[in-house]
Amino acid sequence: MMEKFKDYKNRWEESYARGENNILYPQAEVIRFINRYICKLNNDKSVKQIIKTKDNRRISGLDFACGVGTHCITFNDFGIEAYGVDISSNAIEQAKTNGLLKGVSAHRFIQLEASEQALPFEDNFFDFVVAESCLDSMPLVVAKNYMNELKRVCNGLIYASFIGMDDNLVAEEFEVVTIHEQGTYQTVFDENKISYLFGAEISDFSYLSSVASMDVAKNEITNKRYYCVIESHKLTS
Repeated sequence: MMEKFKDYKNRWEESYARGENNILYPQAEVIRFINRYICKLNNDKSVKQIIKTKDNRRISGLDFACGVGTHCITFNDFGIEAYGVDISSNAIEQAKTNGLLKGVSAHRFIQLEASEQALPFEDNFFDFVVAESCLDSMPLVVAKNYMNELKRVCNGLIYASFIGMDDNLVAEEFEVVTIHEQGTYQTVFDENKISYLFGAEISDFSYLSSVASMDVAKNEITNKRYYCVIESHKLTS
């Protein structure tokens, strides 16, 4: 079992060493989530909090599987006390470099031990968690373990996105064979699998949508993604 998770980690080390997923701009859906549910950045650069915190302290957020740190750095732009975690040392080192350029301290980026699937934070440490395009980039059993940890450390909202089935995919779980992310693992989701992962009914989600891209000339779906938001207290193991 340990070798399995070591291999899983190594594939992501290799991917980041090749410069893949060096995405320096935040995903639009993450920004929409922040502005709708967490806080809004006004034209005068002031921030209006949407969620309430105890003693009016700063909002705290976790960028899970942060990669090169883009969303964690963006949280900081909103005045959020942000942390990023990832299993890849290559990704974390790049995140630290990127963060320092934007005034985010290097200690905000933490490398995880892939074999442990645990988060180094106390219970209810965060007001929200973002898991953008990551829980689908691991075996489902690993994603389930991490989801239990995200529930534990979050005392608010969890946002996540997942790849859905399109006409180019032939399996629900598979090892990537293309050059991009070669050797990593992909899990394809639908509503039932999302419900299982969170331990929640579909009706429990504050927001759940799917977006499909269509190649009109070929009349086929070329990409599909799910986006969801749920309150952590509605989740079960």
